[in-house]
Amino acid sequence: MKYVDVKNTLGKHFCVGSFSIILAVLLNYFSEAGWSTAFARVSFFLLFLTLIIGPIMRLRKPKKEFSVFKKPWTWRGELGIWFVITALLHFYFAMNHSFIGGTLIGALGGGIGGGGLGIANLLGLIALVLSLILAATSFNKVIKYLGIKSWKWIQSFTYVVFYLVIGHLIYFQFFTTHGSGPDWFGYTSIIMFIIILILQISAFIKTVKEYRKERSEENSQEESGKEE
Repeated sequence: MKYVDVKNTLGKHFCVGSFSIILAVLLNYFSEAGWSTAFARVSFFLLFLTLIIGPIMRLRKPKKEFSVFKKPWTWRGELGIWFVITALLHFYFAMNHSFIGGTLIGALGGGIGGGGLGIANLLGLIALVLSLILAATSFNKVIKYLGIKSWKWIQSFTYVVFYLVIGHLIYFQFFTTHGSGPDWFGYTSIIMFIIILILQISAFIKTVKEYRKERSEENSQEESGKEE
């Protein structure tokens, strides 16, 4: 069974979109985060969900029965698209901050470390551009046009986006003097980053073990055939 999500549905988009907006409102209200910060955190969480699905599916093969939890890979397209939508909302609200002034020059004008946000925003901007490309190739007709192999190669850049986003977030939280320093989400994002790394490494190890086992069985069959 290949865990490829090649079909987006309005129902799933409604569920993921509603969840995203509600979560942003809750973050804005209860944690007193601005809209830029609220959408940034929702976006990161959606990206986290998108990326843990693949390794989990490799580590634990689901049953054939359909449910949200038994076929979670079918939600990756919607999660990825709403990650990009919430990232765009984060970008929109961030660009309207007074210290940026609504221009890319203002956003990228900071230095390294201290109060400068240039490096953090540069990483975020590159991640956003790549994300837009990935989102554009996440629709059914585009996937069919490109073919599964080409589409999967393009989608592999999702991990590049993740590392750029985590760099953007960690630099902003821990290496600038903007705001009051790292908060609960800064530390939570590091935990989420570690979880994804562990899942990726574990899935890679399992894939290698399965490959070695298959090769060993093939070699054994070939040797048995020669003896006969």
